Amino acid sequence: MVKVCLFVTGGSDEIETASCYGVFTRAKTPIDTVYVCEENKERLVNMLCGIRLYADRSLSEFQSAEDFMKEYDVVIIPGGWGGSLERSIPGTKMVQEIVRGMYKKPGKWVAMICAGSMGVMTSGLDPKTLELTSHACVIDVLRNAGYNWVDEPVVVSNNLITAQGPGTSMLFALKIAEQVLDKETYQQVYASLEMPQRN
Repeated sequence: MVKVCLFVTGGSDEIETASCYGVFTRAKTPIDTVYVCEENKERLVNMLCGIRLYADRSLSEFQSAEDFMKEYDVVIIPGGWGGSLERSIPGTKMVQEIVRGMYKKPGKWVAMICAGSMGVMTSGLDPKTLELTSHACVIDVLRNAGYNWVDEPVVVSNNLITAQGPGTSMLFALKIAEQVLDKETYQQVYASLEMPQRN
């Protein structure tokens, strides 16, 4: 069965985090919130808009990116951070190693939303091999680094999924689910959410 890692840290966006967690929980698919960045034995996370949660695990539990990749099939990086890029999820060295490793492995998926899409750049993924989208606040940075930024709510490029921001969170979560779950499970989850009909 597919196992999902949802990275979180101080300042992570609640909407982007909860949408992914909710979709995979409804699909009865194992998903762990994994705390990143500074040491935090309690794994208590103060989210962007004030909600607090206890992460299931800490990235520091893993000896290496290889150990991590043996356990997880999907990694999700939400947006939102309160500090500098260096202290964010995309700015974390081990996260960068995980993104590079999973992007190269068949059957593995990497998903990023909002400013989390900076992880494509910080992990050094080749701009010539992919398209992506992100929050408007990081478009120029990504384009200046040579990436093909696309103005779409959600973009799938190889085994990378990116999305624009909190308003696209459910579409993002469902797109990940569509790629990694069996068709029947995906359709059951989609139907249960009462998504609005597209015109």
